[in-house]
Amino acid sequence: MSSSISAAWEQLSALPRPDLKTLFAQEGRVAALSGRIDWRGDEGQRGILFDWSKTHLDEAQLAGFEALAEACDFSGKRAALLDGKRINVTEGRAAEHTAQRGVGAAASVEEAAALHARMRLLVEAIHEGALGEVRHLIHIGIGGSALGPALALDALARDLSLVDVHVVSNIDGLALEAAFAACDPQTTLIAVASKTFTTIETMTNAASALSWLAENGVSDPGGRVIALTASPEKAVEWGIDETRVLPFPESVGGRYSLWSSIGFPVALALGWNDFSAMLAGAGAVDEHFRDNDGRANLPLRAAFADQYYTRIGGCQTRAVFAYDERLALFPDYLQQLEMESNGKSVTADGVPVDGPTAPVTWGGVGTDGQHAMFQLLHQGTHLVPVDFIASIAPGDALDPAHHAILLTNCFAQGAAL
Repeated sequence: MSSSISAAWEQLSALPRPDLKTLFAQEGRVAALSGRIDWRGDEGQRGILFDWSKTHLDEAQLAGFEALAEACDFSGKRAALLDGKRINVTEGRAAEHTAQRGVGAAASVEEAAALHARMRLLVEAIHEGALGEVRHLIHIGIGGSALGPALALDALARDLSLVDVHVVSNIDGLALEAAFAACDPQTTLIAVASKTFTTIETMTNAASALSWLAENGVSDPGGRVIALTASPEKAVEWGIDETRVLPFPESVGGRYSLWSSIGFPVALALGWNDFSAMLAGAGAVDEHFRDNDGRANLPLRAAFADQYYTRIGGCQTRAVFAYDERLALFPDYLQQLEMESNGKSVTADGVPVDGPTAPVTWGGVGTDGQHAMFQLLHQGTHLVPVDFIASIAPGDALDPAHHAILLTNCFAQGAAL
Protein backbone atom coordinates (compact mmCIF):
# COMPACT_ATOMS: atom_id res chain seq x y z
CA MET A 1 0.00 0.00 0.00
CA SER A 2 1.40 3.39 -0.99
CA SER A 3 2.15 6.03 1.61
CA SER A 4 -0.62 8.28 0.25
CA ILE A 5 -3.20 5.50 0.57
CA SER A 6 -1.99 4.66 4.08
CA ALA A 7 -2.22 8.31 5.06
CA ALA A 8 -5.77 8.56 3.70
CA TRP A 9 -6.83 5.51 5.71
CA GLU A 10 -5.19 6.88 8.84
CA GLN A 11 -7.05 10.16 8.47
CA LEU A 12 -10.34 8.33 8.00
CA SER A 13 -9.72 6.08 10.99
CA ALA A 14 -8.93 9.09 13.17
CA LEU A 15 -12.27 10.75 12.51
CA PRO A 16 -14.78 10.53 15.38
CA ARG A 17 -17.63 8.12 14.85
CA PRO A 18 -20.78 10.22 14.48
CA ASP A 19 -23.85 9.51 16.61
CA LEU A 20 -26.73 8.44 14.40
CA LYS A 21 -29.37 10.35 16.35
CA THR A 22 -27.32 13.51 16.02
CA LEU A 23 -26.89 12.91 12.30
CA PHE A 24 -30.62 12.31 11.81
CA ALA A 25 -31.38 15.67 13.40
CA GLN A 26 -29.28 17.57 10.87
CA GLU A 27 -31.33 19.65 8.46
CA GLY A 28 -30.99 18.64 4.83
CA ARG A 29 -29.31 15.30 5.59
CA VAL A 30 -31.51 13.24 3.26
CA ALA A 31 -30.83 15.59 0.35
CA ALA A 32 -27.10 15.57 1.07
CA LEU A 33 -26.82 11.79 1.50
CA SER A 34 -29.08 10.62 -1.32
CA GLY A 35 -28.92 10.63 -5.09
CA ARG A 36 -30.67 9.31 -8.18
CA ILE A 37 -29.72 7.66 -11.43
CA ASP A 38 -32.44 8.29 -14.02
CA TRP A 39 -33.00 7.22 -17.61
CA ARG A 40 -35.86 7.31 -20.07
CA GLY A 41 -37.32 4.04 -21.33
CA ASP A 42 -40.07 3.24 -23.81
CA GLU A 43 -42.65 3.53 -21.03
CA GLY A 44 -41.34 6.79 -19.56
CA GLN A 45 -38.90 7.85 -16.88
CA ARG A 46 -37.12 5.18 -14.86
CA GLY A 47 -34.73 5.57 -11.97
CA ILE A 48 -32.99 4.29 -8.86
CA LEU A 49 -32.85 6.31 -5.64
CA PHE A 50 -29.93 5.71 -3.27
CA ASP A 51 -30.20 6.93 0.33
CA TRP A 52 -27.35 6.79 2.85
CA SER A 53 -28.95 9.19 5.34
CA LYS A 54 -29.36 6.37 7.89
CA THR A 55 -25.65 5.48 7.86
CA HIS A 56 -22.73 6.92 9.84
CA LEU A 57 -21.45 8.79 6.78
CA ASP A 58 -21.15 12.54 7.22
CA GLU A 59 -19.36 15.37 5.44
CA ALA A 60 -16.01 14.56 7.03
CA GLN A 61 -16.28 10.87 6.14
CA LEU A 62 -17.24 11.62 2.54
CA ALA A 63 -14.37 14.07 2.15
CA GLY A 64 -11.98 11.50 3.59
CA PHE A 65 -13.15 8.81 1.20
CA GLU A 66 -12.85 11.20 -1.74
CA ALA A 67 -9.23 11.75 -0.73
CA LEU A 68 -8.78 7.99 -0.51
CA ALA A 69 -10.25 7.49 -3.99
CA GLU A 70 -7.81 10.06 -5.35
CA ALA A 71 -4.89 8.40 -3.58
CA CYS A 72 -5.93 5.04 -5.07
CA ASP A 73 -6.08 6.61 -8.56
CA PHE A 74 -9.73 5.68 -8.91
CA SER A 75 -10.06 7.72 -12.12
CA GLY A 76 -7.13 5.93 -13.74
CA LYS A 77 -8.36 2.50 -12.72
CA ARG A 78 -11.86 3.29 -13.96
CA ALA A 79 -10.43 4.40 -17.31
CA ALA A 80 -8.41 1.19 -17.55
CA LEU A 81 -11.56 -0.86 -16.90
CA LEU A 82 -13.70 0.97 -19.45
CA ASP A 83 -10.92 1.22 -22.06
CA GLY A 84 -10.52 -2.55 -22.12
CA LYS A 85 -7.07 -2.72 -20.52
CA ARG A 86 -5.92 -6.04 -19.09
CA ILE A 87 -6.88 -5.33 -15.51
CA ASN A 88 -7.53 -9.03 -14.76
CA VAL A 89 -3.89 -9.78 -14.05
CA THR A 90 -4.55 -13.35 -12.92
CA GLU A 91 -5.93 -14.38 -16.32
CA GLY A 92 -4.17 -11.68 -18.35
CA ARG A 93 -7.33 -10.25 -19.88
CA ALA A 94 -9.68 -7.29 -19.78
CA ALA A 95 -12.96 -7.16 -17.85
CA GLU A 96 -15.36 -5.85 -20.46
CA HIS A 97 -18.82 -6.60 -19.14
CA THR A 98 -19.83 -2.94 -19.44
CA ALA A 99 -19.37 -3.17 -23.22
CA GLN A 100 -22.33 -5.57 -23.25
CA ARG A 101 -24.38 -2.65 -21.96
CA GLY A 102 -23.01 -0.11 -24.44
CA VAL A 103 -20.21 1.47 -22.39
CA GLY A 104 -16.54 0.73 -23.02
CA ALA A 105 -13.93 0.57 -25.74
CA ALA A 106 -15.49 1.31 -29.14
CA ALA A 107 -14.41 -1.98 -30.71
CA SER A 108 -15.75 -3.98 -27.76
CA VAL A 109 -19.09 -2.15 -27.79
CA GLU A 110 -19.36 -2.81 -31.53
CA GLU A 111 -18.60 -6.51 -31.00
CA ALA A 112 -21.22 -6.72 -28.25
CA ALA A 113 -23.82 -5.10 -30.50
CA ALA A 114 -23.09 -7.64 -33.24
CA LEU A 115 -23.41 -10.56 -30.81
CA HIS A 116 -26.66 -9.15 -29.46
CA ALA A 117 -27.97 -8.84 -33.03
CA ARG A 118 -27.13 -12.49 -33.60
CA MET A 119 -28.95 -13.48 -30.42
CA ARG A 120 -31.95 -11.36 -31.38
CA LEU A 121 -32.25 -13.16 -34.72
CA LEU A 122 -32.37 -16.53 -32.97
CA VAL A 123 -34.80 -15.37 -30.28
CA GLU A 124 -37.20 -13.92 -32.82
CA ALA A 125 -36.86 -16.95 -35.10
CA ILE A 126 -37.85 -19.22 -32.20
CA HIS A 127 -40.83 -17.01 -31.41
CA GLU A 128 -41.86 -17.24 -35.07
CA GLY A 129 -41.72 -21.06 -35.05
CA ALA A 130 -38.39 -21.81 -36.72
CA LEU A 131 -37.74 -24.64 -34.23
CA GLY A 132 -41.35 -25.76 -34.07
CA GLU A 133 -43.64 -25.20 -31.14
CA VAL A 134 -41.61 -24.07 -28.12
CA ARG A 135 -43.35 -23.78 -24.77
CA HIS A 136 -40.50 -24.57 -22.39
CA LEU A 137 -36.78 -23.88 -22.00
CA ILE A 138 -34.51 -25.68 -19.56
CA HIS A 139 -31.55 -23.38 -18.97
CA ILE A 140 -28.54 -25.31 -17.63
CA GLY A 141 -25.59 -23.45 -16.10
CA ILE A 142 -23.94 -22.77 -12.76
CA GLY A 143 -22.66 -19.71 -10.92
CA GLY A 144 -23.16 -16.54 -12.91
CA SER A 145 -24.39 -18.54 -15.88
CA ALA A 146 -27.45 -19.52 -13.83
CA LEU A 147 -27.93 -17.04 -11.00
CA GLY A 148 -28.10 -13.91 -13.15
CA PRO A 149 -30.75 -15.30 -15.52
CA ALA A 150 -32.70 -16.81 -12.61
CA LEU A 151 -32.83 -13.42 -10.87
CA ALA A 152 -33.89 -11.55 -14.01
CA LEU A 153 -36.57 -14.11 -14.84
CA ASP A 154 -37.97 -14.08 -11.32
CA ALA A 155 -37.99 -10.29 -11.26
CA LEU A 156 -39.33 -9.58 -14.74
CA ALA A 157 -41.06 -12.59 -16.25
CA ARG A 158 -43.50 -13.83 -13.61
CA ASP A 159 -46.64 -12.75 -15.45
CA LEU A 160 -45.32 -11.93 -18.91
CA SER A 161 -43.27 -14.96 -19.94
CA LEU A 162 -43.55 -15.95 -23.60
CA VAL A 163 -41.74 -19.22 -22.83
CA ASP A 164 -41.74 -21.13 -19.53
CA VAL A 165 -38.09 -21.18 -18.36
CA HIS A 166 -36.59 -23.51 -15.75
CA VAL A 167 -33.06 -22.73 -14.54
CA VAL A 168 -31.03 -25.74 -13.37
CA SER A 169 -27.61 -25.37 -11.76
CA ASN A 170 -27.24 -28.11 -9.14
CA ILE A 171 -25.55 -31.37 -10.13
CA ASP A 172 -28.06 -33.10 -7.83
CA GLY A 173 -30.29 -35.01 -10.23
CA LEU A 174 -33.37 -33.97 -8.29
CA ALA A 175 -33.00 -30.44 -9.66
CA LEU A 176 -33.02 -31.65 -13.25
CA GLU A 177 -35.84 -34.11 -12.62
CA ALA A 178 -38.01 -31.30 -11.25
CA ALA A 179 -37.50 -29.37 -14.49
CA PHE A 180 -38.31 -32.46 -16.56
CA ALA A 181 -41.54 -32.97 -14.62
CA ALA A 182 -42.70 -29.45 -15.51
CA CYS A 183 -41.90 -29.68 -19.23
CA ASP A 184 -43.20 -31.46 -22.32
CA PRO A 185 -40.13 -32.86 -24.12
CA GLN A 186 -41.79 -32.32 -27.51
CA THR A 187 -42.00 -28.56 -26.93
CA THR A 188 -38.84 -28.04 -24.86
CA LEU A 189 -35.51 -26.44 -25.79
CA ILE A 190 -32.31 -26.87 -23.79
CA ALA A 191 -29.90 -23.95 -23.27
CA VAL A 192 -26.40 -24.95 -22.15
CA ALA A 193 -24.56 -22.00 -20.59
CA SER A 194 -20.86 -22.46 -19.90
CA LYS A 195 -18.02 -20.06 -20.58
CA THR A 196 -15.56 -22.88 -21.28
CA PHE A 197 -18.11 -25.54 -22.24
CA THR A 198 -16.24 -27.92 -19.95
CA THR A 199 -17.85 -27.19 -16.55
CA ILE A 200 -18.49 -30.66 -15.15
CA GLU A 201 -21.81 -29.89 -13.44
CA THR A 202 -23.23 -28.13 -16.49
CA MET A 203 -22.05 -30.65 -19.07
CA THR A 204 -23.26 -33.61 -17.00
CA ASN A 205 -26.69 -32.04 -16.66
CA ALA A 206 -26.71 -31.19 -20.38
CA ALA A 207 -25.96 -34.79 -21.36
CA SER A 208 -28.76 -36.01 -19.10
CA ALA A 209 -31.16 -33.49 -20.65
CA LEU A 210 -30.36 -34.76 -24.15
CA SER A 211 -30.95 -38.33 -22.98
CA TRP A 212 -34.32 -37.26 -21.57
CA LEU A 213 -35.32 -35.78 -24.93
CA ALA A 214 -34.25 -38.93 -26.80
CA GLU A 215 -35.98 -41.26 -24.35
CA ASN A 216 -39.20 -39.30 -24.83
CA GLY A 217 -39.37 -39.56 -28.59
CA VAL A 218 -37.54 -36.42 -29.78
CA SER A 219 -35.93 -37.55 -33.03
CA ASP A 220 -33.11 -34.99 -33.04
CA PRO A 221 -32.26 -34.03 -29.44
CA GLY A 222 -29.17 -32.10 -30.51
CA GLY A 223 -31.34 -29.91 -32.69
CA ARG A 224 -33.16 -28.70 -29.57
CA VAL A 225 -30.01 -27.34 -27.89
CA ILE A 226 -28.76 -23.74 -27.76
CA ALA A 227 -25.17 -23.10 -26.59
CA LEU A 228 -24.21 -19.93 -24.70
CA THR A 229 -20.43 -19.84 -24.40
CA ALA A 230 -17.13 -18.03 -24.82
CA SER A 231 -15.75 -21.22 -26.41
CA PRO A 232 -17.96 -21.70 -29.49
CA GLU A 233 -15.61 -24.24 -31.03
CA LYS A 234 -16.10 -26.50 -27.99
CA ALA A 235 -19.87 -26.28 -28.39
CA VAL A 236 -19.62 -27.28 -32.05
CA GLU A 237 -17.35 -30.19 -31.10
CA TRP A 238 -19.99 -31.24 -28.56
CA GLY A 239 -22.45 -31.53 -31.44
CA ILE A 240 -24.35 -28.24 -31.52
CA ASP A 241 -24.86 -26.63 -34.91
CA GLU A 242 -23.02 -23.31 -35.11
CA THR A 243 -26.27 -21.51 -36.01
CA ARG A 244 -27.46 -22.30 -32.47
CA VAL A 245 -24.24 -21.26 -30.75
CA LEU A 246 -24.41 -17.80 -29.17
CA PRO A 247 -20.90 -16.64 -28.22
CA PHE A 248 -19.81 -14.00 -25.76
CA PRO A 249 -16.29 -12.59 -25.26
CA GLU A 250 -13.69 -14.18 -22.98
CA SER A 251 -13.40 -10.78 -21.31
CA VAL A 252 -16.89 -11.10 -19.79
CA GLY A 253 -16.76 -12.76 -16.37
CA GLY A 254 -19.47 -15.22 -15.40
CA ARG A 255 -20.88 -13.15 -12.55
CA TYR A 256 -21.28 -10.21 -14.96
CA SER A 257 -22.54 -12.22 -17.92
CA LEU A 258 -26.32 -11.71 -17.68
CA TRP A 259 -26.15 -8.91 -20.27
CA SER A 260 -24.29 -11.11 -22.78
CA SER A 261 -25.66 -14.18 -24.56
CA ILE A 262 -26.03 -15.75 -21.11
CA GLY A 263 -29.17 -13.60 -21.00
CA PHE A 264 -30.70 -15.65 -23.83
CA PRO A 265 -33.38 -17.26 -21.59
CA VAL A 266 -34.40 -13.80 -20.37
CA ALA A 267 -34.71 -12.50 -23.93
CA LEU A 268 -36.67 -15.61 -24.95
CA ALA A 269 -39.06 -15.24 -22.01
CA LEU A 270 -39.55 -11.46 -22.19
CA GLY A 271 -39.13 -10.75 -25.88
CA TRP A 272 -36.32 -8.68 -27.33
CA ASN A 273 -37.78 -5.26 -26.59
CA ASP A 274 -37.95 -5.89 -22.86
CA PHE A 275 -34.50 -7.49 -22.80
CA SER A 276 -33.18 -4.43 -24.62
CA ALA A 277 -34.82 -2.21 -21.99
CA MET A 278 -32.94 -4.14 -19.30
CA LEU A 279 -29.69 -3.49 -21.16
CA ALA A 280 -30.55 0.20 -21.38
CA GLY A 281 -31.13 0.49 -17.64
CA ALA A 282 -27.80 -1.17 -16.87
CA GLY A 283 -26.12 1.04 -19.46
CA ALA A 284 -27.52 4.15 -17.77
CA VAL A 285 -25.84 3.14 -14.51
CA ASP A 286 -22.57 2.48 -16.36
CA GLU A 287 -22.75 5.93 -17.95
CA HIS A 288 -23.31 7.51 -14.55
CA PHE A 289 -20.32 5.59 -13.16
CA ARG A 290 -18.17 6.72 -16.10
CA ASP A 291 -19.17 10.38 -16.04
CA ASN A 292 -19.16 11.27 -12.32
CA ASP A 293 -16.42 11.60 -9.71
CA GLY A 294 -16.20 11.61 -5.94
CA ARG A 295 -19.41 11.47 -3.95
CA ALA A 296 -21.41 12.39 -7.07
CA ASN A 297 -20.56 8.90 -8.36
CA LEU A 298 -23.24 6.87 -6.58
CA PRO A 299 -21.68 3.40 -7.07
CA LEU A 300 -18.45 4.85 -5.66
CA ARG A 301 -20.35 6.36 -2.73
CA ALA A 302 -21.87 2.93 -2.06
CA ALA A 303 -18.32 1.57 -1.95
CA PHE A 304 -17.43 4.30 0.55
CA ALA A 305 -20.22 3.08 2.84
CA ASP A 306 -19.15 -0.56 2.52
CA GLN A 307 -15.52 0.25 3.24
CA TYR A 308 -16.45 2.46 6.19
CA TYR A 309 -18.30 -0.34 7.93
CA THR A 310 -15.84 -3.08 6.95
CA ARG A 311 -12.47 -1.45 7.61
CA ILE A 312 -13.33 1.27 10.10
CA GLY A 313 -16.44 -0.15 11.76
CA GLY A 314 -15.02 -3.69 11.90
CA CYS A 315 -18.22 -5.24 10.53
CA GLN A 316 -17.71 -8.76 9.21
CA THR A 317 -21.11 -9.12 7.56
CA ARG A 318 -23.48 -7.02 5.50
CA ALA A 319 -27.18 -7.81 5.12
CA VAL A 320 -29.37 -7.11 2.10
CA PHE A 321 -33.15 -7.38 2.39
CA ALA A 322 -35.42 -6.98 -0.61
CA TYR A 323 -38.93 -5.74 0.17
CA ASP A 324 -40.23 -7.13 -3.12
CA GLU A 325 -40.98 -10.80 -3.78
CA ARG A 326 -39.71 -10.38 -7.33
CA LEU A 327 -36.25 -9.59 -5.97
CA ALA A 328 -36.05 -12.62 -3.67
CA LEU A 329 -32.88 -13.80 -5.45
CA PHE A 330 -31.20 -10.39 -5.40
CA PRO A 331 -29.33 -10.96 -2.10
CA ASP A 332 -27.98 -14.25 -3.50
CA TYR A 333 -26.91 -12.49 -6.69
CA LEU A 334 -25.09 -9.78 -4.71
CA GLN A 335 -23.53 -12.45 -2.53
CA GLN A 336 -21.82 -14.00 -5.54
CA LEU A 337 -21.03 -10.67 -7.17
CA GLU A 338 -19.32 -9.21 -4.13
CA MET A 339 -17.80 -12.24 -2.43
CA GLU A 340 -16.37 -13.73 -5.63
CA SER A 341 -15.09 -10.35 -6.79
CA ASN A 342 -13.62 -9.22 -3.46
CA GLY A 343 -12.77 -12.56 -1.88
CA LYS A 344 -9.05 -11.93 -2.16
CA SER A 345 -6.10 -11.98 0.23
CA VAL A 346 -3.53 -10.26 -2.02
CA THR A 347 -3.55 -7.14 -4.18
CA ALA A 348 -3.31 -7.13 -7.98
CA ASP A 349 0.46 -6.92 -7.47
CA GLY A 350 0.49 -10.06 -5.34
CA VAL A 351 1.11 -8.20 -2.09
CA PRO A 352 -0.85 -9.42 0.96
CA VAL A 353 -3.66 -7.04 1.86
CA ASP A 354 -3.43 -5.23 5.18
CA GLY A 355 -7.10 -5.42 6.13
CA PRO A 356 -10.46 -6.97 5.28
CA THR A 357 -11.41 -6.75 1.61
CA ALA A 358 -15.15 -7.29 1.93
CA PRO A 359 -17.80 -8.44 4.39
CA VAL A 360 -19.81 -11.64 4.15
CA THR A 361 -22.97 -10.72 2.23
CA TRP A 362 -26.25 -12.34 3.25
CA GLY A 363 -29.93 -11.50 3.38
CA GLY A 364 -33.38 -12.43 2.18
CA VAL A 365 -36.90 -11.15 1.60
CA GLY A 366 -37.82 -8.28 3.91
CA THR A 367 -40.93 -9.17 5.89
CA ASP A 368 -39.92 -12.84 6.09
CA GLY A 369 -36.58 -11.76 7.50
CA GLN A 370 -38.27 -9.58 10.10
CA HIS A 371 -39.83 -12.70 11.60
CA ALA A 372 -36.65 -14.77 11.35
CA MET A 373 -33.38 -12.81 11.55
CA PHE A 374 -34.09 -9.24 12.61
CA GLN A 375 -33.94 -10.10 16.31
CA LEU A 376 -30.17 -10.28 16.00
CA LEU A 377 -30.02 -7.06 13.99
CA HIS A 378 -32.05 -5.13 16.56
CA GLN A 379 -30.94 -6.67 19.85
CA GLY A 380 -27.84 -8.75 19.16
CA THR A 381 -24.23 -7.81 19.85
CA HIS A 382 -23.13 -7.57 16.21
CA LEU A 383 -23.08 -4.32 14.25
CA VAL A 384 -24.52 -5.31 10.88
CA PRO A 385 -25.05 -2.69 8.16
CA VAL A 386 -28.26 -3.44 6.25
CA ASP A 387 -29.28 -2.47 2.74
CA PHE A 388 -33.05 -2.14 2.24
CA ILE A 389 -34.25 -2.59 -1.35
CA ALA A 390 -37.78 -1.61 -2.35
CA SER A 391 -39.80 -0.95 -5.48
CA ILE A 392 -42.19 1.98 -5.42
CA ALA A 393 -44.33 0.42 -8.16
CA PRO A 394 -46.82 -2.23 -6.97
CA GLY A 395 -46.34 -5.65 -8.44
CA ASP A 396 -49.68 -7.46 -8.35
CA ALA A 397 -53.45 -7.11 -8.43
CA LEU A 398 -53.69 -7.13 -4.62
CA ASP A 399 -51.87 -3.81 -4.44
CA PRO A 400 -51.94 -1.03 -3.39
CA ALA A 401 -53.12 -2.30 0.01
CA HIS A 402 -50.45 -5.01 0.31
CA HIS A 403 -47.77 -2.79 -1.17
CA ALA A 404 -48.47 0.01 1.30
CA ILE A 405 -47.91 -2.37 4.22
CA LEU A 406 -44.76 -3.70 2.56
CA LEU A 407 -43.22 -0.24 2.13
CA THR A 408 -44.26 0.79 5.64
CA ASN A 409 -42.35 -2.18 7.02
CA CYS A 410 -39.30 -1.38 4.90
CA PHE A 411 -39.06 2.26 5.95
CA ALA A 412 -39.89 1.52 9.59
CA GLN A 413 -37.22 -1.16 9.91
CA GLY A 414 -34.62 1.12 8.38
CA ALA A 415 -35.51 3.89 10.81
CA ALA A 416 -35.56 1.54 13.82
CA LEU A 417 -32.12 0.13 13.09
